Order: sequence, then structure tokens, then C-alpha cells
Amino acid sequence: MTYPYVIAGTGAAGLSLAFYLAQTSLRNQKILLIDKNLKNQNDRTWCFWQKKTSPFEEIIFRKWQKIAFFSRFLEKTLDIAPYHYKMIRGIDFYLYTQNFIQKNSDFEFLQAEIYQMQENSDEVILQTSQGEIKARYVFNGLWQLPQNFERKKGYFYWFQHFKGWFLKTQETKFEADKMYYMDFRVPQKEREVRFGYVLPFSSQEALVEFTVFSNHLLGSQEYLTELQNYTENILGLQNYEISETEFGVIPMFDEPFLSQKSQRIIPIGTRAGAAKASTGFAFDRIQRQTHFIAENLAKSGKAILPKEKPLYHLYDSALLNVIEHNRMSSERVFSILFAKHPIQRIFRFLDEESNWYEDVQIMNAMPWKPFLQAIFENWKNRS
Repeated sequence: MTYPYVIAGTGAAGLSLAFYLAQTSLRNQKILLIDKNLKNQNDRTWCFWQKKTSPFEEIIFRKWQKIAFFSRFLEKTLDIAPYHYKMIRGIDFYLYTQNFIQKNSDFEFLQAEIYQMQENSDEVILQTSQGEIKARYVFNGLWQLPQNFERKKGYFYWFQHFKGWFLKTQETKFEADKMYYMDFRVPQKEREVRFGYVLPFSSQEALVEFTVFSNHLLGSQEYLTELQNYTENILGLQNYEISETEFGVIPMFDEPFLSQKSQRIIPIGTRAGAAKASTGFAFDRIQRQTHFIAENLAKSGKAILPKEKPLYHLYDSALLNVIEHNRMSSERVFSILFAKHPIQRIFRFLDEESNWYEDVQIMNAMPWKPFLQAIFENWKNRS
């Protein structure tokens, strides 16, 4: 048989798309989800800020309404109401969405590795470890860190990469209702963004991370050294036990993802630019993207990706240019942002939901010269 739709990859994007499709008139279609992994391990966490109720509210592992910012220029604790900063564990998301899909739809799951996708005028032929599969359309959520890829002139290919420990201390060290959003007290390097990040679960338990935004990854020992330095010398933790470790790499590419070269293979998630170029945050953007696709597919039968917002793409690219060319330190940029604006405005801006007046306020707070230089250089290099 030829499936009407195949979803390649059962990560956040693939499972989210199936979750939303299972709530539409397409729930009784034979839609196939394929992944080489069973998704039965707690292999990651997702965090996001949100003021509305999440479709996944019952599996929110923790949420916070206070966040802290630290740098040489500013130390500030912010109440983010009406927002909450929320955390979902990977295993909880996998089990919840898979269970919902199986109970509420006729969708099928297949554990198989996809070797190749070949498109013709009528269908897509997938070569897999379980044989050949045909589909009218494929939603491709498969993404892995490329070893070698073409870097187009004028664009920025950054990564958010991090190493973290789930740890427990013998003493009371954390405020359970306050997370550390950006802690620039870690040693800084030019042309990078480096900060600590703490998600407390109780007064003695937390996820502690060392995070970097840069155009290259670090050696494994450097992550370990910097995380240990942050944990022991900056947070002052000495007697602690590590129960789990976490490592991740998220693309922060500002090259436009959404120019679809294929009519029948539609990118979703990270492959479709869901990770924001200036922050690396992806989970909530994946929800908006996949919900949009599901609603339009059910109503019109067309697989439509949401349109990019060019103005915010310009802002993201300008910030990456400023940092990569060392026009201004990232610590200084974010310190100005948090010192001069309410966090609610910052969140709206980063969610690409701010109005023109708020955008002007944010731009006016920044030094003009480095950002104008960045915008002009980006325009010149991409013309």
C-alpha cells in the first residue's frame, strides 16, 4: 500500500505533529511514523516559557515563576508572571504522546532506519531496514549534527551546546522556586556566548549546566572542566552526587530553512528552522509549527509551513554578527537587555510576538553602532 503520509522521526517534531493530527479529521487515516529508536529512554529535557496552558501540562516536570540573571554588570531576580518557565522530561513526552496517538488514531509506528528517500511526481519511496515504503507525502523530522556541510557566504552557522549534571547536594543550596536563566559568571571567551544554567527541583536537587553558543563545538574535556568549575567554584557546591548527565547540540543557523526544494518531502522541526537562530530555543516553536501544519493539512489537504517573519530574522542575524565579529561582548548585550526591559517584553520579543513599539524600545536600548554595522554587513554579504 501507499501511505497518505509518513512521519520520518519520532522526536519532538514528529510526535508533536502526530499528536495534533490525531485531534483532527485525519485521525482515521493510515499515517505511519518511522524511527530507528523506540524512544523509551530519558535522553533529553525540553524547557520553554509560556503564559498559556500547555497541551502537555500534565507532564510538566517542574515550572518556575522566578528567574535569575548574573553578569559582571548586573545581578537581577525577575518575576516572570504571567509566564512560567516549564520543563518536560524526554521520557514523559515520548510516553504521553505515543499513548495519546495510539488511543485516538489509526496511526502506525514502525521501528526502522531510513536509508534513502526518493521523490517522483506521484509519491515518495523510502528505503528502510524493514523494506520499501511508499507515501504520497513525507514529513521529515530527522536531523543529526552534520560533519561537513556547505556554509553559504554571509550566513551564521552557530550551535547551542551544553553539558549538564542532575545532582543532589548534602546541604541546602538551591531556591526551589527560582531558576538561573543566564549566569555569565563563568569565564568568557571572545566571539562566543558562555553561561551557567540551573534548574532546581528542591533545595538540594537541581540540573546544573554549562552552555555555549558558538560556531564550533568544544572538546569533551573542556565541557567537563567548565561544568565542574561552575558547580564548585561559582555555585559553591562541594558535597554532591551526580545521578544523570546530559549533553546536547542544537543548531542556531540563520540560513533560511523554509525554501522547500521538494514538493512531497516536507521538513519539520529543527530541519525546518524551528530552533531560533539567536537563542536555540525550539520546543515551543515546534509546537506552533506542527500545530499549524496539522490544522492546515486537515482543512485544505495542503502541507503548509508557517511563514518566517523577516524582521525577526534580521534581528537574529544582527546579534550573531555582533558576537561573531566581536563588535560587543555577549555578556554586555544580554546585561543591557535584562537591565532595561521587563522580562515579559523580552519574552514577547523572543517569541516574535512583540509589536513595533516594543521592538523600537528594545533596539533603542542597545548601542547603535555595532548593530548597524552588523545589519549593513549582513545585507552586503547576502546581496
